Amino acid sequence: MQHESRKPILISSLKIIENQASKIGDLHLKEVGLTHSQANLILFLAHHADRKIRQRDIEVALNLTNPTVSGLIKRLEQKQFIVRSEDPEDSRARIILLTEKAKLLVDQIFEHIHQTETKLLEGFAEEEVKLVSSLLRRIAENALKNF
Repeated sequence: MQHESRKPILISSLKIIENQASKIGDLHLKEVGLTHSQANLILFLAHHADRKIRQRDIEVALNLTNPTVSGLIKRLEQKQFIVRSEDPEDSRARIILLTEKAKLLVDQIFEHIHQTETKLLEGFAEEEVKLVSSLLRRIAENALKNF
């Protein structure tokens, strides 16, 4: 059997990294009342604060399903991290906005991500970090483009 000699390590390795990063994230973010996924959404909104962001924009940008994004928005709204506001140009549409409470956490969330990445890349030379980052970016682009 030929397939046994070529083990698929990429997907299983990426899954391990994602699971561990989520666990670490959930642990650190618990003290501020957020999960890893909720923090990612807050960072997305902070990064795009100059644009009107609707739920569909979040689904596309973060590659998440409608029910997943609906749940994230609902929980973040209950925790007063976001508000839904009527779009002045389209009264049927709702814009998702960060509250001041969430804006105050953005730097802390970025710092947490930086610390997590530092731990994951421990022992790597700067050139290796650049190479890994570049390769992962290309893999992500291929995944989004081809599936």
